[in-house]
Amino acid sequence: MANFYAPELEGRGHREINSTTTKEGAAITTNTIYNNGRPITQSISIRDSQGRVHTENVFGKLLP
Repeated sequence: MANFYAPELEGRGHREINSTTTKEGAAITTNTIYNNGRPITQSISIRDSQGRVHTENVFGKLLP
């Protein structure tokens, strides 16, 4: 996941969504919410090859 900062969004909230698929067939989606260019929360969802979905919400310290 890349860090994102856009000066033109200073003082405004925005979000970044990233998705990828592993060679094993799992789909991973991250949704990071920023405020003033700083990440404040992140949601990570993983759908495994059996269709089960696992979600983790992180506040403060974000996952790499």
